[in-house]
Amino acid sequence: MKEKHITSGRKKQKQNTRDKILEASRQLLEKKVTLTMENVAEKAGISRATVYRYYTNIDSLSMDLILQLDVPNPETIFSNNEGASHKDAILGIQKAYLDFSLRNEQTSRQFLAAVLASSNPNMRRGKNRINTLKEHFKSNEVDLSEEDKEKLVHLSVLLMGIESIITAKDVCGLDNRTATDTLSWGLQMILKGCGVDK
Repeated sequence: MKEKHITSGRKKQKQNTRDKILEASRQLLEKKVTLTMENVAEKAGISRATVYRYYTNIDSLSMDLILQLDVPNPETIFSNNEGASHKDAILGIQKAYLDFSLRNEQTSRQFLAAVLASSNPNMRRGKNRINTLKEHFKSNEVDLSEEDKEKLVHLSVLLMGIESIITAKDVCGLDNRTATDTLSWGLQMILKGCGVDK
């Protein structure tokens, strides 16, 4: 978003316009419509020039849209899994991120597409999943070498998030429930193989 524009002049009016743009984008994505500056402007009931005053392109709009979502909070995840076994805590982390991806599937897909298509080095994905898992392993003793813990973290990340949802649904043809059940089963098998099944 163009911060200079939003912070100059009538802030409340500009914030309302920005909110209209984001809400129009959300509604289009829920209907599985590919975002363009033109259809966002039309849906928001504003001119395309106005959308461009707030966002330089559809990638920057997609980035702002994903940042407005209620991304899982590690502290909340840890609190919800307090007293759980290592296995159940890791599966709880997976569930939180898979649920988030499914609740916000179209927005997450649009964001992923924008990141993958962008040559802008500032347009990078967050590291919420990996940081949450690393924090779990830092706070809980697991009978694995540091190298194996790191590999387990990286492998676990592959089974939680929009990328795994896309693969499960688009490539394997699974529905939401079967996709999450299969991804959970896969992580359980990996944890069992690593001896982290208690």
